[in-house]
Amino acid sequence: MRYSVVESFAIITPQGNIVTLPTGRVLNLTEEQAEALGGKIRLADTPAPLKDWRPEFKIWVTESGELRSRGVSDDLAGEIIAITSDDLALQAKLLRLHVGRYSGPDWKALVEDWEERSAIMEFDGNMTRLEAEYQAAVRLRLLAFLDELRGTP
Repeated sequence: MRYSVVESFAIITPQGNIVTLPTGRVLNLTEEQAEALGGKIRLADTPAPLKDWRPEFKIWVTESGELRSRGVSDDLAGEIIAITSDDLALQAKLLRLHVGRYSGPDWKALVEDWEERSAIMEFDGNMTRLEAEYQAAVRLRLLAFLDELRGTP
């Protein structure tokens, strides 16, 4: 079968010579020979595996406070929190606008999770109520909403 070299490597010929096979060279090999070379070759008729198709993720906030991004992120909430850690009011606004769990029906469940987590931390963790609420908010990514969760303006 025909195989294409995808990672340059050296071989010793039957005559004892060392030959380097460059990337792209096409070889005729048995299946056993191909198996011995592992990931250094692939079938010549198959395309090379695709690298991650996603462009590098970039996120920023404009001067007017609007969120802009390029690429794909697996954790948009985390990205928003990272770039707005010094402005919790902006963080809360952007999370509500761009991440579904911070609004609508998911918000109620998130508040219930925070209440439960803070109660457990207070009693089982021997924390003050304020410290338990704060730590629960940090762990659930709700720090920007802490005053609202506590019912204070």
